[in-house]
Amino acid sequence: MKSVDDIPGCRHIFNQYVVRVPRRNELQAFLKERSVGAEVYYPLPLHLQECFAYLGHKPGDLPESEKAAKETLALPVYPELSDPQAKYVVDSIQTFCAGQP
Repeated sequence: MKSVDDIPGCRHIFNQYVVRVPRRNELQAFLKERSVGAEVYYPLPLHLQECFAYLGHKPGDLPESEKAAKETLALPVYPELSDPQAKYVVDSIQTFCAGQP
């Protein structure tokens, strides 16, 4: 299967590559120690953000959204990311996961 990068004149414009990890904060710290940037973009689910307070939702109303907000982590993805760099990110995550009980 061809990737977008194999089509002349085309390239991806991926903005985020997000994974869901139960121990997200620990993984983020682990990656940081290895100079891998990873970000939490939505630490608070939308229904609990101040700008949506008028909707009247409270903690517990949307438990899957709340769980996702605690577990999602955006990994590096951008056109200049090389295959060796991507492999380093994957290998780092595998190392982290292998050390977990």
